[in-house]
Amino acid sequence: MLGIETFFLTSLMTSPDFLSNKPVDNIDLLLPDFLTRLKQSVILYKKSYPEQDIIFLETYRSNTLQEIYFNRGSSKLKQNGMHHYGIAADCMFEIDGQRTFKGDVELLRQIHEFNGLYTLGMWDALHVQFIPVNQQQQLRTDVENKIRSFQTACALSPTGEPDTSTIQKAIAVFKP
Repeated sequence: MLGIETFFLTSLMTSPDFLSNKPVDNIDLLLPDFLTRLKQSVILYKKSYPEQDIIFLETYRSNTLQEIYFNRGSSKLKQNGMHHYGIAADCMFEIDGQRTFKGDVELLRQIHEFNGLYTLGMWDALHVQFIPVNQQQQLRTDVENKIRSFQTACALSPTGEPDTSTIQKAIAVFKP
């Protein structure tokens, strides 16, 4: 699905943030095509509000952190949310040097959608992602199959899960 599986295996699984229990705001952990569209959204937003900026609070999110959010009731997903695949971001505005949620949320959402991105309901108004909700389960399956193929090629147990030995092998192969 649009190279997300390969990006997950080669860039996310090999990142020091892959198992982080803290929010990650590193935009380099976003799928490049998604990041390009996000940057285009910011540029378009700033045409209407040049004095404001868009800050990305959370880009990649590990399953470790996703489970923490789930256990405290701030997420309905226990694992494998779209942040985990580098295709979702949560943002806020920076106005007069202050971070706030009080910018023109509606305009930003419209711009994201114009750029081919997807927003959720107003309950998560400043979340944006690369694929629609109805494609998420297929993505999870595709990533699991990509990991399983990598494991098989590397003589690892083909579980489809990014376990410690798979992560270590991916680092050795893709970050020598």
